[in-house]
Amino acid sequence: MHTGNMTFDQAVEFFQKEGYQSKETATVETKRAPAIPRTCTNTLGKLEIMKLREDMKKKQGAAFSLEKFHDDFLRQGFPPIKIVREAMLATLATL
Repeated sequence: MHTGNMTFDQAVEFFQKEGYQSKETATVETKRAPAIPRTCTNTLGKLEIMKLREDMKKKQGAAFSLEKFHDDFLRQGFPPIKIVREAMLATLATL
């Protein structure tokens, strides 16, 4: 939206598809996005982390520890979330 390449409706659809948000939440986030340039990136990153956490919970079941998840996540440093996700799920697969 900031560069004029995305309409409001396209932004709502983006948050729904890429951010796994309901239409109501996506609409709120889209309204906030023009006011704060990094809102979209920050929100999408947060949602990707939350999705990774849920995926780890599903795979680990009762063995899942939120504290361990946070420690393992922060131990990855600052690469893109996609790389952190691949690393954490790959580590889980080898256990």
